[in-house]
Amino acid sequence: MKPNLTLALDFQDKDDISHWINFTDGVFEWYKVGLEAFYSYGDYAIAMLLDRQKKVFLDLKLSDIPNTVYKATRAILKKYPVDMLNVHLLSGSSTIRAFKQAVEEMSGFHGKKILAIGVTLLTSLDDRDLRALNIDSLEETVLRLAHMGHDNGLDGVVCSTYEASLVKGLFGHEFKTVCPGIKIGESVGHDQKRTATLEEAIPVADFIVIGRSLTSADDPEAILRFLKERWESLS
Repeated sequence: MKPNLTLALDFQDKDDISHWINFTDGVFEWYKVGLEAFYSYGDYAIAMLLDRQKKVFLDLKLSDIPNTVYKATRAILKKYPVDMLNVHLLSGSSTIRAFKQAVEEMSGFHGKKILAIGVTLLTSLDDRDLRALNIDSLEETVLRLAHMGHDNGLDGVVCSTYEASLVKGLFGHEFKTVCPGIKIGESVGHDQKRTATLEEAIPVADFIVIGRSLTSADDPEAILRFLKERWESLS
């Protein structure tokens, strides 16, 4: 099964949001609305996407005590009937369960499945960052967090491509992997350290999140044509 191409709308300008939705309309079904776009023009971006019957990953990385996350999740999903929402797994099991409960309740409210996803470790972190926190193994930490998410009923995790294959090996195909930090051609990782190529991500990711590899490319039309042709070639 081919991964879902997901465009990261990491913009705080209304015209940029409109442009990239219009420009990629024929190639992308999923769009990620993260903190930058949400705090700037969240209502506008989400309404435009849902009006076009696109799938929305609302990337807010919720993290707080269980009761706060439960109530915030219900409030968010009541206002924004998106298709995927995430929580920081470092918030702990009780918060994860509260998040999952709220997502399930609001899935029933809207009459559709909303994916409940856990964030493992940001792709901007590497082993050196974790050693500063007295954590020895990035890979083991990601897998422990994924285990916590799986055991508390989440539908999948956000992780780098390099951990995605291990997550799939442990929890099977049904446990979703959402992989950012994807490079296309000569694109660079910017502030993301655990990056991977598109070809490395395709076999292990259920959602491939494309951002600056497309939106900051010298020739975005060529990148978009390449993505369209590559996805049409997948079975």
